[in-house]
Amino acid sequence: MATRHLDVALSSLHVALARRLGVSQPELAAITHVSAAGELGPTELARRLDVTTGAITALVDRLAERGHLARGPHPADRRRLEIHVTDHARDEVLQHILPLTADIRALADTFSDGERAAIGRFLDELTAIVRRHADEDVLRS
Repeated sequence: MATRHLDVALSSLHVALARRLGVSQPELAAITHVSAAGELGPTELARRLDVTTGAITALVDRLAERGHLARGPHPADRRRLEIHVTDHARDEVLQHILPLTADIRALADTFSDGERAAIGRFLDELTAIVRRHADEDVLRS
């Protein structure tokens, strides 16, 4: 039940963060995926969000107009585009999550090194399991 409660809390956090940034849930998901990857092509972003490439074009256009995402040429293939998160977006997100990260660090400091290692290993393996199931679902569709 603890992981379920965490999932619900994270979902609520995403709603709050999207509201603070003035973006929709799909727009926040796009920012999150691009930020985690460093850069993504439009087709890959569309696949990750399970939307059409046309929908991604419109979504990226909106986020680019607000200064959250930017397009640039692929370094190895000039026919392709890459999407990346802007410094403005990173700064804005950090402004909103710094209090959260401070609270998480304070909590982590209450555990011993061994406990933090075990918790970290659990979270890494849990993340891998969740990703595997998400990827399997995407591949089936």
